[in-house]
Amino acid sequence: MYVLSRQLCHLKASVLILALSAMPLLGLTAWEARAQPEPAKVGEEVPGFEIEALRDSGRTLTPSDFEGRYVLLNLWATWCAPCIEKIPDLQEARQRYSEEKLAILNVSFDRSRSKATTFLDKREMPGSHAYASGGLGGEFGGKFARVPGESASMRGIPNLTLVGPEGKVAAIIGVGDSADLLVVLNKHLSRRRSG
Repeated sequence: MYVLSRQLCHLKASVLILALSAMPLLGLTAWEARAQPEPAKVGEEVPGFEIEALRDSGRTLTPSDFEGRYVLLNLWATWCAPCIEKIPDLQEARQRYSEEKLAILNVSFDRSRSKATTFLDKREMPGSHAYASGGLGGEFGGKFARVPGESASMRGIPNLTLVGPEGKVAAIIGVGDSADLLVVLNKHLSRRRSG
């Protein structure tokens, strides 16, 4: 029993060291990890945000741009294979639900805008596009890319957050979540569906 307990302590220490060493990669200091904004939570008001449009850095997008509609915030990057695998689901969602009912905001977490725009020039991803210049460690990442149940410094993509027309978070499909996007959308939009 003592050996197992000791091994568990070593494992916890190793995980802590790994998490602390990953913070600089996320662009976070220990203080910033503690001082991050409150993350999005199902049933609560969507956290306020102002994010730059991907192709027009002078233009910003805010929740008020999508008032009265469901909004799907799709956090992605070109280097994220699971993010790319979600594109057919996004295309299917656009076919099922009109832009008047469902807005899609794709937020790139690539290191540079050019990687995302070059990718999008070759592959269709429906919706509006924005760029999280602060990366996963920035303000937008802190609000929407947190791994549920983990510490403030744990961030990940893909991450899909569905916000209802009243401005409350309806669902979050995070890293490692097996929920199917189309099933989640059908559950929330079926009563409000239009062609």
